Amino acid sequence: MNTLTGTVAQKWNHFKTGMILLPKQLQYTFSLKANLTDIQALTKTSRLLMGVMLLATVVAFIFGDNFSPIGWISLITGISTVINLILVDQGRLTNYSWGMLSTVVWLIVALNNHLIGDIASQSFYFVMQFIGISVWHQNQSSRHVVESKKLSFQKGMAYFAMTIIIYGVVLFVSHSLHGSQIYLDATLLPLGLVGQILMTYGYRSQWIAWITLDIINVIIWARALSMDGSAGATSMLVLQVIMLINAFYGQYMWFNQSKQNLVQ
Repeated sequence: MNTLTGTVAQKWNHFKTGMILLPKQLQYTFSLKANLTDIQALTKTSRLLMGVMLLATVVAFIFGDNFSPIGWISLITGISTVINLILVDQGRLTNYSWGMLSTVVWLIVALNNHLIGDIASQSFYFVMQFIGISVWHQNQSSRHVVESKKLSFQKGMAYFAMTIIIYGVVLFVSHSLHGSQIYLDATLLPLGLVGQILMTYGYRSQWIAWITLDIINVIIWARALSMDGSAGATSMLVLQVIMLINAFYGQYMWFNQSKQNLVQ
């Protein structure tokens, strides 16, 4: 009992310390200097991939011929998400500044397309940006990056069970609210929740959730485009394909870093 009480007290003190330091951590995360430094520190491969992804996002916007407010919002979503993803691949702390912008504008697009699961997942992502900033700042290495960790089998099974349970709840809610593509859309929140938690605490297994989620998102937005191409669906579909490609790259980077840590 004393051990349990001590552990709870330790975690509570750790949480309070994180909240006290959060304003300073937010200032660093949104610092223009820190963002430019992290972008300049990217590998040549990451810079090339980011350039191709940004170009594809802009081209998709132009050829989508949707210059309405929601179309421009989709473009902003794409650009901010691409930069966020590349910085996540490298374990850079400033990814959260772009992640916060991405979640806000993505939420607007999801609301416009009546995707209940996407709305719930983006709302969750927004809250997790603040937690992620605090945790990543505490866990960063001397190189200002977060080290990749391996998830145990027991924890992996627990996260899998949590994913299934949350899926059932979201599916029920989406059906009650008459959401669009509910069976696919209902997977977005549980997969995103698990992926975001694993990412926040530096686990490489996050990429299994992200790759699965991105594949489903490609299907969802392809269907949305076939039904109505006027709601920013073209840009969002291209973004999903880009995110899927990046997820495989991110998986390689994090798993490779984890192996290097084991060797060391």
